[in-house]
Amino acid sequence: MTSSPVQYAAPQAVQAQLQVAHPQFSTPTIAAPALTGQPPVVQSPPGMPQAPPVPLTAGLPDPATIAKQKEGYIKLLDEQLKQGTSTLDQQRKQQTDYLHQQADQQKKQVAMRIDQQVKQQEMQLMQQYNMQIMQVQQQKAKQQVALEQQAMQLTMEFQQKKCQEEMMGKQQQLQREHVSAQMKFAAEMQKLQQTQGM
Repeated sequence: MTSSPVQYAAPQAVQAQLQVAHPQFSTPTIAAPALTGQPPVVQSPPGMPQAPPVPLTAGLPDPATIAKQKEGYIKLLDEQLKQGTSTLDQQRKQQTDYLHQQADQQKKQVAMRIDQQVKQQEMQLMQQYNMQIMQVQQQKAKQQVALEQQAMQLTMEFQQKKCQEEMMGKQQQLQREHVSAQMKFAAEMQKLQQTQGM
C-alpha cells in the first residue's frame, strides 16, 4: 500500500513598513532696512512773524549719501542672506542626519521583527515536518506489521502443506511396501503349493 504524499503549509508573507518623520525647516528672517531722510516740518510760534521758507532739500540726504546707505544696506542684506543660507544648510545637514538615524533605527527594528517572524515560521514548519515524519513512520510500521503477519501465515500454510505432503508420501510408501510384501508372500505361497503338489 502506498502512503499519501507529504504536504506542508505555505508560510505567511512577512510584511514590514518603514515610517520616518519628516522634520521641518525654520526659515530665517531677513529684515529690509528703510532709507532715512524725511525733511523736518518747522512751524512758527503763534504771534510770531512767518519764518522764511525752509529749503525743500533741507534734511534730505543727497544722492551720494543715499547711494552709500543703499550699498551699506545691500551689504547688510547680503550678510543676512549668507547667515540665513548657512543656518538653513546646518538645519538641512542636522535634519538629514536625523532622518538617516531614524531610518537606521527603524530598519533595525523591522529587521528584528522579520527575523522573529521567520524564526516562528521555521518553528511551525519544523513542527509540521515532525508530524508528517511521525505519520509516515506510523504508516510504515503498520504496513510492516501487516506484511509480517502475512509472511507468518504463508509460512505456516507452507509448513502445514509440507507436513501433509510428507505424511502422504510416507503413507503411499507404506502402502507400496505393504502391496509388495503381499505380492511376495502370495508368490511364495504359490511356489510352495506347487512344490508340495509334485
